[in-house]
Amino acid sequence: MKAKKIYFLFFFVLLFCNTSKLLAQENNAQNKIYQKAVVAFDQKDFPTSIKILESLLEKNQKNAEVSLFLFQVYSETKQYEKSINRFEKLMQIDTTIFLPYIVKYASQYMVLGNYNKAASIIESYKDILPPYLKNKATELLTICRFAQRHPTQSDIKVTNAGDSINTADAEYFPSITVQDSLFLFMRRINFKREDFYSSTLRKNKFSKATSLPDELNMEEKKGSMSLTQDLNTLYYAADYNEKGFGRYDIYKVAKTKKGWSEPKNLGKNINTDYWESAPSIAPDNQALYFSSNRPGGYGGIDIYVTYKNEKGFWEEALNMGPTINTAADEQAPFIHADNKTLYFSSNGWPGFGGSDLFVIRKKIDGNWSSPMNLGYPINTFDNEGSIAVAGNGFEGYIASDRADSRGSLDIYKVILAPNTRPNKTFYVNGFIVDAVTKKPIAGELVLINTNEETNTMKIKVDSNGHFILGLPYLDSIGIRVNSEGHEFASTILSLENINSLSNSTLHFYLAPIVKTFTKNFNNIFFEINKAKLNKQSYVELDALTTYLQSEPTALILIEGHTDNKGDSVQNKLLSLKRANTIATYLISKGIESDRIKTIGLGGTQPISDNTTEEGRIKNRRTSFTITIPQSKIQ
Repeated sequence: MKAKKIYFLFFFVLLFCNTSKLLAQENNAQNKIYQKAVVAFDQKDFPTSIKILESLLEKNQKNAEVSLFLFQVYSETKQYEKSINRFEKLMQIDTTIFLPYIVKYASQYMVLGNYNKAASIIESYKDILPPYLKNKATELLTICRFAQRHPTQSDIKVTNAGDSINTADAEYFPSITVQDSLFLFMRRINFKREDFYSSTLRKNKFSKATSLPDELNMEEKKGSMSLTQDLNTLYYAADYNEKGFGRYDIYKVAKTKKGWSEPKNLGKNINTDYWESAPSIAPDNQALYFSSNRPGGYGGIDIYVTYKNEKGFWEEALNMGPTINTAADEQAPFIHADNKTLYFSSNGWPGFGGSDLFVIRKKIDGNWSSPMNLGYPINTFDNEGSIAVAGNGFEGYIASDRADSRGSLDIYKVILAPNTRPNKTFYVNGFIVDAVTKKPIAGELVLINTNEETNTMKIKVDSNGHFILGLPYLDSIGIRVNSEGHEFASTILSLENINSLSNSTLHFYLAPIVKTFTKNFNNIFFEINKAKLNKQSYVELDALTTYLQSEPTALILIEGHTDNKGDSVQNKLLSLKRANTIATYLISKGIESDRIKTIGLGGTQPISDNTTEEGRIKNRRTSFTITIPQSKIQ
């Protein structure tokens, strides 16, 4: 953005150098009127300046210097069609005066999205441009070529968020909760003070935005913010001289009965003597993405990530590497509720001009895909600096300075192109509960993409037992739950199950540990007549592994069972092989082999009637018995 302002300032200075020479040839009365337009412009009284200049042109349509100045004022006030029209008339009036401004004239077409016309103009004049304009012309032509290779996508829609959100001040850094109901953003007041604002979203309409209460807005130097899924912790950037390491640091506050807590600096593993801003907290609270201009990066501003360790502390922040960061600036990361789709702003990757918005996705191996431009008209020749994407996966909110903005930066609602959308995600409330006392308990909940065999997110649940879980719309999702001193639980949800859970409440009842208990596996699946596990089985086996790791003295007996069809010897052998397959998996996860025993019982211990298919399905099972030394549970 800074480079672009310098570019336009250069042409403005050039304009007045030329017009001052030309005006010397005009009569003194007209010059005085013209100077009034200059004064009005300097005072940002653009309507008056335009009125004066237009009146001068009514008297003399061939006044080249007035046309040139009016071209500039129209441009400054985002009246680009008028600006272009005025310049094209100027080209007919004077065949020499317009040449130093031909690059800016072409850029007006780029602002309007007509990159083909802009490219044609630059191509026509590039060989006769003054030397000081050739590099800029080449730069703009490169942008035009990119735009021509990436035409407008009809799926993309962009609309101003409206007067409930936007004002004559600058609005930016949008953020939206996983419930798609609470909208947060920044507002810069009087070109200096930055405050947090919020609005509620109901039936696709915003309430009138209000500043956040309490003392969060007391300090005037603040940056973007990110709220956890449960709405109880807010991460944000601020310049607190007495509390910070550098110019801007990242802080967090927690919701209490009396309001927000005192700000807490996230410490030296995240903050430095330099600038840190734009935090985005992952939906499982285990990763925090942010921007920093600290030394040792790939460019001016890079994107970093920090992860929580097992003790709940943030590890030293890591640069996200050259797959994302360039020699220029990458800023404003936003991690979606699906926990695998990251959006950010960059002026280093090829785009439509200025800073563009991009998306990357976490792959199965944990690495990130190459950045993909969100396309026109989400990205334009102007600067797009930040984005938040709703849980529904197709709507987003961006900050941009466009022709229809109320002031400078406004917030716009966008519909993303299908190839840049994250997984659709909705939220469910849930509780982990003691099965005996019915009281909430602390625990850990892990969400698993069973198709990719990867953990989508891991959530630490405190002693109030409550969690808010963002569930992506996948063909199959596994959930495993563990709590110290309790048995584990697991479940696998199909897409049909996921749809039925929308806006509902999940309860996981975990029984307290006793000396000995026996359970059937509920989500262990083998191939027909084989001992090979279906990968969906890993959800429950990983829950069992976590349980055995938390109870290092516990012993386990795994039993395999079949129905009574077929040869009894073969049934016993198959049931033993299946029990051994489970044991092998547990050992591969670090469970000591001397804690595990297996037995194949075939069809000798049915739990249902073997005369029906339903009964035989119940009898084809695997079960386990956990035994814990008495001293351990007393």
